[in-house]
Amino acid sequence: MELNYIEDVRDRHAGEEIWVTGAGASMDDYPIDFFADKICIGMNNVYSVFLDVGDGIEKFQHRIFYSVHEHEQWPLAIAKTVPHLLKNCFFLLPPARRPGMVWWEDFEEHNDVIHYMQWGLVGGLGVSATVEDFGVMVECIMARQGRCHYVVDGTTLHWAVEAAAVLGAKKIYVTGGEAIGGHMQKHGSFYARSHPPSRPDINMPHWRIGTATLARLFKPHGIEIVFYYHDRGEVDPATVTD
Repeated sequence: MELNYIEDVRDRHAGEEIWVTGAGASMDDYPIDFFADKICIGMNNVYSVFLDVGDGIEKFQHRIFYSVHEHEQWPLAIAKTVPHLLKNCFFLLPPARRPGMVWWEDFEEHNDVIHYMQWGLVGGLGVSATVEDFGVMVECIMARQGRCHYVVDGTTLHWAVEAAAVLGAKKIYVTGGEAIGGHMQKHGSFYARSHPPSRPDINMPHWRIGTATLARLFKPHGIEIVFYYHDRGEVDPATVTD
């Protein structure tokens, strides 16, 4: 069957601001209405704090919510509990089936609405992009060279940033992307079921540096990427050193 790809909705939000919402503990600082007028892109189970999943807990208000996935666990749950979200989902598609990862045949009844992103397998486990890998991908996106191969350095958040660029964002705010100290706990977060509020053992500097690399590479193309925290506002990714 013919699949839909993210390039099929290129520039859907041309010239707009898009908020990439990670799963960091800093997401708990935002009031429930903060994202009410914003286009948001989450990943993994971040959808649990934006959509009604039947738990009776108030969720973040939002204008539009997209979700990016490579692991099959949460897409399968979405198909069962909030199938209307699938039309706003971007699933990473590897060259061949990989255990525990999304594969298009498992979603045949929904493939008319799902959009895929070609997974550019690089480095260890296929998720260890170098600066050069990021550079090739950014040039593909900005040159509109058909279907690009999307790469990350360890975190789905990078794919979400790249999706925002394809959708035409002129500015991308990255929230909950600190990759240190723990995960979101409020608003019915699924992370609260399995992750304690504080995780001093979590510190993934290469995740932050990868986001900073994307910011540097997209900047010459007129796309601004910043970290954003509710208590201190914008943070220039260029200041991230570790």
